[in-house]
Amino acid sequence: MTPENINITNDTLLLHYDKVLNYFNDKNNVLNVTIKKEKSLEIDFHIIKDFIDKMTNKPNIYGILTKTNGSDWNLRYIGQRKAKDITERLKHHLIKKHQKTGAQLDKVKNELELNVQIGIKLTSVLPDQLRHYYEEKLLQDIKTLDWNIQK
Repeated sequence: MTPENINITNDTLLLHYDKVLNYFNDKNNVLNVTIKKEKSLEIDFHIIKDFIDKMTNKPNIYGILTKTNGSDWNLRYIGQRKAKDITERLKHHLIKKHQKTGAQLDKVKNELELNVQIGIKLTSVLPDQLRHYYEEKLLQDIKTLDWNIQK
């Protein structure tokens, strides 16, 4: 998977939102974070951590996707976080939920029990303040985001 890095400078007139929208709508380039353990699927967080550690620009917008055998990836959730906190936020969604967050851990666990694979997409938008705008626009424009409650 090759994450998108979108660097927006102050002199750029276009926000390149279409590039981000196309990236998240694309069913390819999804980082599959599930592994088979005996008879069930589990999240291997080392896949995510190793991937993020190798990235030049740390991501600040992410998507969580699901896939059943023989189907395409389905984007279910879009979120954003400061780049320095992205790994911890993904851990809340996929491994251990923090009590004060609206993490998607329960939904992820339900999918894994049904033998559904979990994947993520990561992108970096600079300057970091644009992540809020991009998240709001993606929530409006992507119709498959059934895990986002603030849609």
